[in-house]
Amino acid sequence: MRSVYYPHLVNGAFGDPALYVRLAHRGEALLFDCGDLHPLTTREILKIRKVFISHAHIDHLAGFDHLLRTFLYQDSHLHLYGPTGIAERIAGRLSGYTWNLTGGYPFALTVFEWRPDEGRQVTFRADNGFRPEDEKVWPLREGLLVDTVAYRVRASALSHGDIVSLAFALQEPLHVAIHKDALERRGYLPGPWLTRFKDQVRRKVPEDSVLAVPLADGGQVDRSLGTLRREIAHLERGMKICYVTDADPSPENFGRITALAADAHLLAIEATFAHRELERARQRGHLTARLAGEAARQAKAARLLVFHHSPRYQDRPRELAEEARRAFSS
Repeated sequence: MRSVYYPHLVNGAFGDPALYVRLAHRGEALLFDCGDLHPLTTREILKIRKVFISHAHIDHLAGFDHLLRTFLYQDSHLHLYGPTGIAERIAGRLSGYTWNLTGGYPFALTVFEWRPDEGRQVTFRADNGFRPEDEKVWPLREGLLVDTVAYRVRASALSHGDIVSLAFALQEPLHVAIHKDALERRGYLPGPWLTRFKDQVRRKVPEDSVLAVPLADGGQVDRSLGTLRREIAHLERGMKICYVTDADPSPENFGRITALAADAHLLAIEATFAHRELERARQRGHLTARLAGEAARQAKAARLLVFHHSPRYQDRPRELAEEARRAFSS
């Protein structure tokens, strides 16, 4: 499968949690947690359309001001998702500044709160001094936060001490694989039309719908959606990435993690302590590297990416990754 999501840890395994995921051919990105964002370029930050916050501890939210500063003059509407109470946390951050000169600025931020029964959303507009407005509830079916033609994001609530920390699964609803050799044989010119074609297939647009296809030697030809699907593509299960951090090492959390990450192409998961320090992990509300690897193995994830390492291990930086890898592959 050709990748459609390109994830990378903004701050590596030991830095603030932040997973940046670029969406191929869409000019946009998603951000999971919002630790220090200075390693990202302005161009990369401005591609972000949605931010998913696990919880409001400082290392997961410290980059919010940098994000806000970058977007402030943009004609953009940013969406931020997080656990119950995140709207008040964001309102508090926004109220700490003076906004007397932002009249007419087009930027807006809408915060969506996960709740056990239904969601809540609040909008903050630069033009209105970022005062909270347009508060309303929104339906939340089985933790589904976002449902678009290109991706879905689902959340699962994990315990982290006495608070909720959300884990997230990003999934492509359906993967439409394009055969490059078939394009070349028929003289079809690759380009943005392929993204439109894929989206129409995912939307189940009628197969007799016509799409204009540009040709490599100039001009274009009309082809039905059904004909194109048979000529140049095949369908398969969509790509899935799961993001898990700050979770008590409990059986309940373990079960929720493996259910959310089932058959993931990538499980990005915290591995904060070595398993020999399991008692410390319980006290701090974090997973051990062995548990991270076991969760990936039980979920049948294809790949494992561990992060959020305790600074206690900086003098032996590979220890936690190796422990997780052994548990994953055993």
